[in-house]
Amino acid sequence: MSTSSPQPDKFQREIDDIIRLAEKRLERQSPTYRVQRQVNRIQRRWGGVPSITLPDPEVLAGVGLAALFLTFLLGLPRLIGLAVPGLGFVSVLLQGIGFGLLAAAILLSLVRSRRRGGTRTWRGDPVRYDSPYGASNITRRIRRLFRGR
Repeated sequence: MSTSSPQPDKFQREIDDIIRLAEKRLERQSPTYRVQRQVNRIQRRWGGVPSITLPDPEVLAGVGLAALFLTFLLGLPRLIGLAVPGLGFVSVLLQGIGFGLLAAAILLSLVRSRRRGGTRTWRGDPVRYDSPYGASNITRRIRRLFRGR
């Protein structure tokens, strides 16, 4: 007995194809995609531009805390009454580096993609939590951080 309706697998494949095309169209409309495409064109022309990447926020915070700890240790001789010339400048410099690295770590942890933390996939593609129309607003992320969500 032959049936005129196609098998459900064929329908599911067609639905998957339609969804995949719609997702690609949304992705191609985003400013992030356009910028990335332009960067790729420039890299191909120049034969590859070396990219400068910052370390993870955890590493930056660790180095910042180490610099602040060294500042504390350099300040200990002053508590006992020893005057070491030139230690004040080094101490202030290390404080600036330490607080700067801590601030950079906090900012990087706020703006980094949530995609790095997990391996969620849907239909074989990684799941993104940002807006398909471009990068999400940093103020929204800060509000979400303080809302606890």
